[in-house]
Amino acid sequence: MLSDRFFIHGIVRLFCSVIIVCLISSCANLTSMEKSIDTLTSEANEGDLNAAHALCFRFSNGVGAEIDDDAAFNWCHRASSTQNPKSMTLLADLYYHGRGTEQDYHQAAKLYYFAAQRGIDKAMLMLYHHYINGYGVAKDETEARYYLNRAAQRNYAPAKQLKQQLLLQP
Repeated sequence: MLSDRFFIHGIVRLFCSVIIVCLISSCANLTSMEKSIDTLTSEANEGDLNAAHALCFRFSNGVGAEIDDDAAFNWCHRASSTQNPKSMTLLADLYYHGRGTEQDYHQAAKLYYFAAQRGIDKAMLMLYHHYINGYGVAKDETEARYYLNRAAQRNYAPAKQLKQQLLLQP
């Protein structure tokens, strides 16, 4: 009985020690959404492209910072230099809407294409819009449907909703 108590006490002490070591050695890192803009900026300026992507997202969407199109464009451009498809999608959004840069549907379509080939559902849906309207690409209904169907098949809710709306139209 006494040895069981010592055994359990030893396990508890070991567990606590592991947690303390883990905390000290940064096993429990803050996520990019928990970090301050200043911390992310410092990390991004030291070459951390995940931090650059976080800044791209946060300045684009006003998460933890005011929306700043110029800063968003700068950070999205830097983060997409590694061909991160999520960063490229955010950069494409900025080109598409002319936020922080001149509106450029052709450049947006190129970036969306790259991201769609790497499985980004939003990029697939945006390619539908490009092809159905001829934004920066030749108008092509077949290609438009391909990207809409591909995004819907991957259970991307906005694509499924759009597809349903199109089916209901006379």
